[in-house]
Amino acid sequence: MQYIGGHIMTTIGFNSSFAGIVTNDYYDWHKSLGLLALLFAVVRIINRQMGNLPPWAATLSDTEKKFIHRVEQVFYFAMFVMPVSGWLYVMWGNYGVNLFGAWEMPRPLPKDNGLRDIAKWAHIGAGWCLLVAILGHVGLVLRHQIFKKDGLLNRML
Repeated sequence: MQYIGGHIMTTIGFNSSFAGIVTNDYYDWHKSLGLLALLFAVVRIINRQMGNLPPWAATLSDTEKKFIHRVEQVFYFAMFVMPVSGWLYVMWGNYGVNLFGAWEMPRPLPKDNGLRDIAKWAHIGAGWCLLVAILGHVGLVLRHQIFKKDGLLNRML
């Protein structure tokens, strides 16, 4: 959903609308959902540290286990880098965040175009890394579900 909203808001341009929603609303919702995702990521990390992971599925090869481990590292990296870099991008760009249209967050950072651009490209790069990791993860699961028929998807659920 964030990818679709992000694409729409950057494609239609400022002072435009798509599907009856104006550009600023797409930006506000994108930023709000990104910060909510950061909150969920923090809760997920805490939950993960408190619990035990189940054993690996017996049908996974050693190479697949290594792949899954790396993909998971990318997931956690992106779950933090994307919202933090996005927040830094709008704060250094002096755009601000109107959280779910209800509260304008204070802007603690001064406008800095150089740091804004670094944060923007970190945000975009993390987004691409996350997308590649998602596709790899889904591809591996579908491979097991469709070709190996080993019940990996049921185990995951």
